[in-house]
Amino acid sequence: MKKNLFYLFALVCAMSLFTSCGSDDDDDNKVEPYGTYSGNLSVVLTTQAGAQDPITSKESVQLIKGSSDNKFSFLLKNFMLQMGGIATGIGNINIENVDLVSVGGNKYTFSKSIPELQITAGDKEGVAVWLGPTLGKIPVDLSGTIEGNKVTVVINIPSFMSMDIAVNFTGTK
Repeated sequence: MKKNLFYLFALVCAMSLFTSCGSDDDDDNKVEPYGTYSGNLSVVLTTQAGAQDPITSKESVQLIKGSSDNKFSFLLKNFMLQMGGIATGIGNINIENVDLVSVGGNKYTFSKSIPELQITAGDKEGVAVWLGPTLGKIPVDLSGTIEGNKVTVVINIPSFMSMDIAVNFTGTK
């Protein structure tokens, strides 16, 4: 009988090694997807004659946490294009209530279509005219992925003034 109690006690002790509590989860290793990402932005204009050479620049985008863990606002502030050596102010692209979908670990996807987005004027000193507010409301498709501290964003503006505009951004926190 004592032998059976000893084996039962040994079994209980061994089983306790395989249990865990909620504080042992890897949430501490989870990277916060929100923040400011700096990187390279490329704009490709496609007309009936075909795609033009990309216009590239260094930019920053902000992913601002929304009212819940799975919502955020996307902000490309003071967006400028260098065309023919001349800097043209476009403005602020602000897209709110974007759904953030976790696909496991530190990887997320997001997308949102806006039928009528108004680009607002930027506030960068030295820029006299911001083109964005004069464009009126335009259709915009936003999509992207976040993996760890890296983000990839695609902004498509289809059929705008007889051209398609593709904005691609890759950056890190």
